[in-house]
Amino acid sequence: MEPTMTHDGIAPDMAWLHPASDATADWLAWANALPYCRDLGLACVELNTDSATFRMEHSTLTPNPNGAVNGGTVAAAADQIMGALTMRQSDKGLLPATGSLHIQFHLPARAPLTFRASVLGGGRRTKFVEVVVEDRNGNRCATSQGTMIAGGSSGPPLPDT
Repeated sequence: MEPTMTHDGIAPDMAWLHPASDATADWLAWANALPYCRDLGLACVELNTDSATFRMEHSTLTPNPNGAVNGGTVAAAADQIMGALTMRQSDKGLLPATGSLHIQFHLPARAPLTFRASVLGGGRRTKFVEVVVEDRNGNRCATSQGTMIAGGSSGPPLPDT
């Protein structure tokens, strides 16, 4: 049976592999091709080794009755962004896994949303990441902190190089 492909013709289990080079443009293309980022409507506009910025123009799921993006969607986006930033910081072949995720909601998250992620510290495999979520007016509407474990997830075998 053939594996299901992403919109770009990439097998989903291969989408998490490091890009071909360490160039910023390759990392941006990699993040924007991640299937779950696309599912959530996330666009990566910056992805450095210590910070990332993603945008969500609108929710891909039905908004709350007050017009805000559902908190579960906001949390899923924050988790995905933490994974992408952890991957950017990690040694090749170490796929990230979420060790813990905490989120506080301050205001309704009315799109478009900006997610600003930063690494708070950690070691070679354990990374502490914070994601600040800003609403369409630039107000902080949620703050998420997570512990990510590089190499905590098993993925497909790396191709021979």
